[in-house]
Amino acid sequence: MTTNPVRSCTDQPEAWRRRSGAWLLALALLMPWPARAASEVLVVIAERSAAHNDVLVAMRAGLGDMLEGKLILRTVAATEFAGSMEPTGERRLPGLVVTIGTEAARVVLPQRLPVPVYCTFLPEATYKALLPESAAGAPAERARHSALFIDQPFARQMRLLRLALPQRTRVGVVLGPESRRNEPELRRAASAAGLTLRVQRIAEEKQLIQALYTVMDDTDVLLAVPDPLVFNRETAQSVLLTTYRLGKPVMAYSLAYVKAGALLSVYSTPAQIGQEIAEELPALLASPGRRLPPPHYPRYYSVEVNQRVARSLGLNIDSVSNLMRELAISPAEQKP
Repeated sequence: MTTNPVRSCTDQPEAWRRRSGAWLLALALLMPWPARAASEVLVVIAERSAAHNDVLVAMRAGLGDMLEGKLILRTVAATEFAGSMEPTGERRLPGLVVTIGTEAARVVLPQRLPVPVYCTFLPEATYKALLPESAAGAPAERARHSALFIDQPFARQMRLLRLALPQRTRVGVVLGPESRRNEPELRRAASAAGLTLRVQRIAEEKQLIQALYTVMDDTDVLLAVPDPLVFNRETAQSVLLTTYRLGKPVMAYSLAYVKAGALLSVYSTPAQIGQEIAEELPALLASPGRRLPPPHYPRYYSVEVNQRVARSLGLNIDSVSNLMRELAISPAEQKP
């Protein structure tokens, strides 16, 4: 990233320096881009949070020597990117745009850039909702857009459930409007893992608790599936408390839920996402006609178990290292 020269002016007021730095950055973005090169990548980052920064740091570390003259990597925040990349006049575009996080994809995708756009570190449902309609049409247009999701494939989640809780074969799930489309895939993954799936569907948040009681009545474990109506900051604690009172464990989709009281989770860390982006970039840049691979789930992942919750529920869960080893030899997981 270009260093802000104003930051060295320590004798000037902080507020003035902040305003000047923002003005200089905006001016730099409006200047003509260098001639497009196959090795030039623009990285648009959603926000300067620890998680987004960890993705970027891991990506840079993974690229290593490629950054020494072989690859030009430019970084800009999504807030500065908006409206500044129309390919008009003398302005040039990079060979590839990589977005990190939901907000970055939300800003970049609607601009329909005439270069490949690779969206990373965002949920599958969000990517599909943001994807321009044109990208669902001709194959050539589809090949200019792709994604590395933060979600885990259902096959991986079901496999982990089978390994961690071999005696609990009845899985409950509550689906909202956004996650309902995943029901066929969920059922296929459960069947392949030898599990029985029970589904409750809700259309409003006020239906959630009753749906939980209903689905937990004849199941052994709740699988949390990302859906803004079902699992959000307002409902998370209620879901975990309700299932805990019923003596039923929760298989979550993030480390945060395990720390909050879920039994276990399989998830990808920001560093793992960044590593995978770095490993994929050379092939993306070298692909004929800039054809990107289909959207896919992360290859690298971690497992976490809340042993305190396990003990309180009377469950004996294998070690994380053993679960990871067994999970690594699971059958191949389908792409979305």
